[in-house]
Amino acid sequence: MNNDIYVFFEKLKFDNGAIWLEKEKIKFSAPLNFQSEEVDNFIIGNKDEIITILKDNYIFSEEKFQKTLIFRDKISTNYPLSYAQERLWFVEHYEGGTNAYHIPSIFEVGDEADLGGIKYCLQQVINRHEVLRSTLIQDENNEGIQKVCDYPLAIEEVSLGLDSDYERLIKDDINSPFNLSKEYPIKVKLYKVASLGKTLLLINVHHIAGDGWSLEIFQRDFSAYYVAYLSEDLGFRLPDLEIQYKDYAVWQREYLTGSVLEEQLSYWKDKLSGYQPLNFPTDYARPTTIDYKGSSEEFTLSKGLSGKLRRLAKLRGVTMNSVLLSSINILLGKYTGQEDIVTGSVTANRHHRQTRDLIGFFVNTQVNRTRLTDSQSFESLIDFVHKDQVGAQLHQDLPFESLIDELDVVRDSSRHPIFQVMFGVQSFGGEFQVSGSSNNFLKPYDLSDSYSVEKFDLSIFIDDGGEEFVGQISYATSLFKQETIVRLIEHYIHLLDQLVSCPEESYATISLLGEKEYQQLVHQWNSTDVDYPRDKTIYEMFESQVENVPDNIALVYEDKELTYNELNERSNELARHIRSSYKERTGNDLKPDTLIAFMFG
Repeated sequence: MNNDIYVFFEKLKFDNGAIWLEKEKIKFSAPLNFQSEEVDNFIIGNKDEIITILKDNYIFSEEKFQKTLIFRDKISTNYPLSYAQERLWFVEHYEGGTNAYHIPSIFEVGDEADLGGIKYCLQQVINRHEVLRSTLIQDENNEGIQKVCDYPLAIEEVSLGLDSDYERLIKDDINSPFNLSKEYPIKVKLYKVASLGKTLLLINVHHIAGDGWSLEIFQRDFSAYYVAYLSEDLGFRLPDLEIQYKDYAVWQREYLTGSVLEEQLSYWKDKLSGYQPLNFPTDYARPTTIDYKGSSEEFTLSKGLSGKLRRLAKLRGVTMNSVLLSSINILLGKYTGQEDIVTGSVTANRHHRQTRDLIGFFVNTQVNRTRLTDSQSFESLIDFVHKDQVGAQLHQDLPFESLIDELDVVRDSSRHPIFQVMFGVQSFGGEFQVSGSSNNFLKPYDLSDSYSVEKFDLSIFIDDGGEEFVGQISYATSLFKQETIVRLIEHYIHLLDQLVSCPEESYATISLLGEKEYQQLVHQWNSTDVDYPRDKTIYEMFESQVENVPDNIALVYEDKELTYNELNERSNELARHIRSSYKERTGNDLKPDTLIAFMFG
């Protein structure tokens, strides 16, 4: 769309005016202060394009114009990337291709499923959502643009024999980087696995073209097409989409300018002024670059604890996200000793009506900041966090990428900018079903460790959909040991038990330690009294230790270590030096049991 036309539409809408088609003629309504000869000339000069845009967007009434936020553009051939896409596109170019942003799904195809129907319906979904059949290329200014293509998706079908290592083959396919300049951001492959006697389906979507909400839309649209296919209704069509993802990208670039951008930036700059990075203790030194290698541990909150959390949220009149985020802030505060806690979370960013049926990368990263105080109770923290979340939601249009630029955050290849811990309350997903059928059409197939990627230090997600909450902590294996995460989970569950039992308790008095761990730390590990032979001197006991365990570590200082044998050699060397120096100065031998003073400095 001509940018001047877009700006004209926005100004007209702001002044409660409208422009629409009626019997192939342009109709125009605006307050007197908007009307002018210049406006008339603009409409006349762009008449044909305006008519095309109004037709493409079905704007045949004054009311429809006012309700249309994002306009569909069928005229252009190349389109800008959204801000979120631009960030991933930059990462792909900078790293020369990476598997860090894949969204793989593996399914077991039911015995009665029609493979031809599966392939047909997958193609229908891709035809419907242009972002799934777009390539990303550089323009003459070296900026990323997306180009919609019309060629069909290649769906590969392979047969794997009895001796094939099908798990390794599927994992390799999942982790194989996309070539986004030449390939669609979706790969589909069918595996006929002889050793299983089953057919597996891999659908791998690049994050640049989808998000969690998108997968639900994909499933819904696919199911609708498959039901029609089984009914032999090949003329079936879903209602036309008002816009495509590329139209959203164009709108986002135009919308986030001027006063809108300034107001959003002002909020986030004020909120994050002087923030402190979270220094969560790690097991290993931080690598110079993120390697994206991760693992995860799951946990379950008991029915009783889950119920108490629900009742607390209801009592405070807040969302479960506010309650659980507050508890995570306390957990992180206790682990780090910091009062300024900054975390990240994901927002769906689909508050505009026209985006809700689209597949695309809409999610935005929201920064959460909480300041803890010793006297603060869990109840008061929940109220603060809830209010803060409401404010953040009202300012969710600002892309995280723009926030990084505006805050002038120094880029550090070893960590994620601004925050390193991600938190969210979300569904972990269910089975892929055909609407109207009680039988599972595609059952999720668990291929252990098929895709173990972690973009942050820690990602903590909790599913509150069932009677028992289910949680998952994903972690960077370059930073943490598995046992550290297991202990973190134990501390978190113990913390939640305390918080729901006594939500008015002050932050200063809350402890992560259970009774058993407290006894171990305070009493057992502090009971350091050891009996020793009363008839031996210290150096005699030391020499006995040298004889018994010469290769055990005796001393540690920073990154240096000495074994008992090495320490004995050093001490003997020092003794010889002292005796030699004494004789040189006095002419006498140093007598046994002579007291020697040392000066350290």
